[in-house]
Amino acid sequence: MRKGWIVLVLLGGLGLAQEMSPASLQEMGNFIKKTNPASYLLYAAEAKDFVEVFEPFILDVRTAEERSRGFLPGSVHIHISQLPDRLGELPKEKDKPILVYCGTGHVSAVAAAYLRALGYREVKNLNGGFRAWLELGLPVQRP
Repeated sequence: MRKGWIVLVLLGGLGLAQEMSPASLQEMGNFIKKTNPASYLLYAAEAKDFVEVFEPFILDVRTAEERSRGFLPGSVHIHISQLPDRLGELPKEKDKPILVYCGTGHVSAVAAAYLRALGYREVKNLNGGFRAWLELGLPVQRP
């Protein structure tokens, strides 16, 4: 239960809760309570394989400043606070694999839960975020 409240507080702080219907908020709460983290968290090495095999939509929810220091190749940048207004840029197919990441994996966990609440079924969060990706020396694109 505590984990659900933490996410809802984060959502409120990021302005996402205002954009969500009560049903979506309830769905997110249920997702957080019931979901085993192993079903949506990917460590960097797993994420690399996931990208190579499934060719997911890669969503970078970091700030523009963070992105200017490098990003996962092929990723689309939508800061988490802009996500509700830019849903049209996401895949139309709700079963399209999506990999979400931020700097450390915390903000992207909120974004992943939000997308799951909206009906996206194949959303994965990069555990440890961009930092973990860098630590493994995985490919990075620079602006």
